[in-house]
Amino acid sequence: MGKTILLRQSGIVALLVLSALFMGCTHYYAPTQHPIKPQMIPEFSGSGAVTVVNGYAAPKVLLIGAQGAHTWKGDMQKWTDTAVGLLKSELEKRGFNVTQGTPKELKLVVTRANLYWGFAAIRCILFLEVKTSDGYANEYEGNNASGWTLYRACDGAVTRAIAAMLKDEKILAYLNK
Repeated sequence: MGKTILLRQSGIVALLVLSALFMGCTHYYAPTQHPIKPQMIPEFSGSGAVTVVNGYAAPKVLLIGAQGAHTWKGDMQKWTDTAVGLLKSELEKRGFNVTQGTPKELKLVVTRANLYWGFAAIRCILFLEVKTSDGYANEYEGNNASGWTLYRACDGAVTRAIAAMLKDEKILAYLNK
């Protein structure tokens, strides 16, 4: 009788463990800032005042990838916060006065991000929409792969999107008006 109960209990435990493995998990990630390497963008500087803002007024959670029973989601408002913070620090390094309420404004929005698993690497591709207060708008791609983690791929994708924006001659001309 004791063996039967023990076998039933271990069978139930094994069934619960197996079902938990197949249920999967949802993971949430917001990238962290990584500075732009000097060779990624042209040299520029300025001294004017500029406002950099997040274009989202509320969270916008999107599915960014799935692998097996695991899914990854990201709040694009938080991803945009990372892009805003990175742009602010890069502009300040180059002499700009980044402050609130100036007529010169850059509004950033990470519209989407996707994860792709490949051989020995995970790739993150995101799209950053930028609008200036004088009406110019463009979308920039941040495309980064990592052989280590999807988190590094995402962090680098944000950096690459900001670098792509800072290569745009119209953005640089706008900053130095």
